[in-house]
Amino acid sequence: MTNPIFSFDAGNRRRRNRVFFGLILILAGFLLLLQRFTNFEFRNWWALFLLIPAFGALSTGWLVYQNTGRINESVRGSLNGSLLLLTIAAMFLANLDWAIWWPLVVIVPGIILLLNGFSLPGSFERERPLALRLHRPWIGWSGLGVLFLGVGFLINQLGIFNPAAILPHWWAIAILIPAFGGIVTAFRLLASGNGFQWAAISNLLTTSIFGIVGVIALTGLDWNLLFPIFIIATGILLLLGVFRR
Repeated sequence: MTNPIFSFDAGNRRRRNRVFFGLILILAGFLLLLQRFTNFEFRNWWALFLLIPAFGALSTGWLVYQNTGRINESVRGSLNGSLLLLTIAAMFLANLDWAIWWPLVVIVPGIILLLNGFSLPGSFERERPLALRLHRPWIGWSGLGVLFLGVGFLINQLGIFNPAAILPHWWAIAILIPAFGGIVTAFRLLASGNGFQWAAISNLLTTSIFGIVGVIALTGLDWNLLFPIFIIATGILLLLGVFRR
């Protein structure tokens, strides 16, 4: 049976990409002529070429969506691949000051991770037990942490608010967010009826790593405490694993 994800017309996709490429070339040439014969200035015209793979990825995702009638991993992957390119291209085309706006390249990956933090409706993965798809919530919560970090840096760069005025090591919260997500996931695992199995233990071990690092960073404690605390936490989890039944 043909995989519906890849059953769309590849020739049509190539034609669409050529259309994008042709339009970008025409626009770039027009802007260069305008810059040559007028006072119009467009320094970063080359950033237009970043739009070619970005629009190509969006076009592929749209074709897959039209063919399957739903948002699947191919559609989501196409969106992921285009978001960062579109952001970088927009920053250059708008001639933004990178010294101020650089947190955007942190915010967008955070959004991408957040969008990948759940199983898509109707997918085979969604039917699997949580213990077999633990990477999804971790990706999502990590994305939320990265997003928090990027927004914090951006509002500081724009002069809106300096998070360090309230909490000097505020950025450590971005590490604690996945740790909090790990605790939530641990309760979900226990509520699923699987008991304290190895999936829950590995999840708590990862949670402890993020939590310990986050707490030490937030409080400014001596980093030499990290290793012994981690050893103790690992030992406790191993003991819990022995008596998990």
